[in-house]
Amino acid sequence: RQTNPEAFRGRGLFRIVADEGLALYRGWGWTMVRNAPGSFALFGGSAFVKEYVFGLPDYNGASFVQNFFASIGGAVASLTVSAPMDVIKTRIQARSFDSPESGTAILRRMIQQEGLGALFKGLTPKILVVGPKLVFGFTLAQWFIPTFDRLLKGSSAGRE
Repeated sequence: RQTNPEAFRGRGLFRIVADEGLALYRGWGWTMVRNAPGSFALFGGSAFVKEYVFGLPDYNGASFVQNFFASIGGAVASLTVSAPMDVIKTRIQARSFDSPESGTAILRRMIQQEGLGALFKGLTPKILVVGPKLVFGFTLAQWFIPTFDRLLKGSSAGRE
């Protein structure tokens, strides 16, 4: 409904589910294809910043600020790597329900008609909107994991 509101206008939730069935999951395959390289790029981009910008020998020793900047690098890398699959997924979801065009057909047509730049349409707004959420969550996770690990090791050392 978010990408194709006209197709759902005037119908309630139960009517939409009854009418459309599994067609509501269009684009799920491209979402899966997007998520794997996006996750690798998130962790890889973060590790790159920790290694080559901050020169950290132990990533768990990163400060909160270092984790923040590493998360920015990871988020931008993740969103950039996953952008082409996200554009295709969005176009699959936005197409007319009676259109049988596959994701690969959409990809082929996009490259032929719009060029490779079409695969990165909307990347800047996505980085500006999704990026902060990703940076916030990843920064906290990367900071809390070693912090909790140190706390747990400290409490178990006192029991020995």
